[in-house]
Amino acid sequence: MRCGRAPRPAPAALRSRTWQCCTHTPGGAAKEYSAVDRLVAVHGIGLVEADTPIVYADDPGLLRGDGVFEAWLLAAGQPVLLPAHLDRLHRSALSLELALPELDALRTFVLDVAAAWPRDVEAVQRLVCTRGRVGTGRPTIFTTVEPVPHWTSINRQRGLRLVTGTVGFPVQERATAPWLLGGVKSLSYAVHTASQRWAANRGAQEMLWLSSDGYALECPSFNLVWIRSSTMFTVPSWSGIIAGTTAGALITQAPALGLASDEALVTPEELARADGVWLTGSLSGILAATELDGRPLTRSPLLAEARRLIGYPGS
Repeated sequence: MRCGRAPRPAPAALRSRTWQCCTHTPGGAAKEYSAVDRLVAVHGIGLVEADTPIVYADDPGLLRGDGVFEAWLLAAGQPVLLPAHLDRLHRSALSLELALPELDALRTFVLDVAAAWPRDVEAVQRLVCTRGRVGTGRPTIFTTVEPVPHWTSINRQRGLRLVTGTVGFPVQERATAPWLLGGVKSLSYAVHTASQRWAANRGAQEMLWLSSDGYALECPSFNLVWIRSSTMFTVPSWSGIIAGTTAGALITQAPALGLASDEALVTPEELARADGVWLTGSLSGILAATELDGRPLTRSPLLAEARRLIGYPGS
C-alpha cells in the first residue's frame, strides 16, 4: 500500500451506481440497492468505466471457465489475508498451466485499486485471471471492488442452514486425478451456483458437499470447521477441497481459544454430535452452521472470540 498518498478518485461513471446482488434469503431472490462505488480496473491499464468491455468473445475464460480468481474482504481499506490469497491464486494458475505476472506485480495492482476505495465502506475485491484472447498467449487480468452485500451481515448474525448433496466421487478420487482440479479456485462455478439454487429451493442457504462414500467436504462458498472434544478440525486438503485462507488463519488461533487442532474426515452424523460447526469464507469470515438436513446443530460459545482473533466483524 502506498502510504501518505491520497486515493485516486474513481471515474465519475463508477460512482453512485445501482447494482444487483443475489441474496442468501429464502428463495434466493435478488435485491437491488444503491452502492457507494463500484470500481473496475484492468491490469496494465488501470481504472476504467464500469461498463467498459474488457473480455473478448473468444476468451476461454468466458467460454469454458478456463481461468482462476480470488476474492477477499476490504476492511478499513485493507485487503484481509492478501498474501494467502495471492499464493493460492499462484497455485491454481500452476494447475491450469496459466502463465501470470509475478505476484509482486499483481499485489501492486490490487493495492493501487484498493487505495481508491473509501476506507469506511466494507467491500469485496475480486481478482480475475482468464486465459486471454485465443492465439495471444496473454491472460486477461482485472479486479473489481464493490460493497459487501447486505446479506453478509445477516448471515453473520443468524448463521446458515445446510443441506447435504453428493459430488459423485469418493473422497480420495481427486488426490490421484489432477484433471479434476482438486483445490483449484477456477472460474468454472456452474456446479457451485447450481448447488446453491438447489439448497435455496429447499429452504437452506448452502449445500454441504459429500463424497460418494459419505464424507463431508466443503460448501460451494465456504470451508468446513468443527469442534469436538476440545479440538478444532478441518477437512484435509488432500481430499481436493479448496484450501481456505480464512480457515487457515483460524486454525493458527486454535490455541488462543484453548483448543488443539487437527485434520480429519467427518460424516454428517458426526457433525450432528459436534460441539460447534463453523463455515469460513473470505467475505463472511466465520459463520455458525445452525442446521444440517433439518437437524439443529450445537452453537459454540467461542464464535465471537474466534472472529475477534482473526480480525473479522461479527455482525
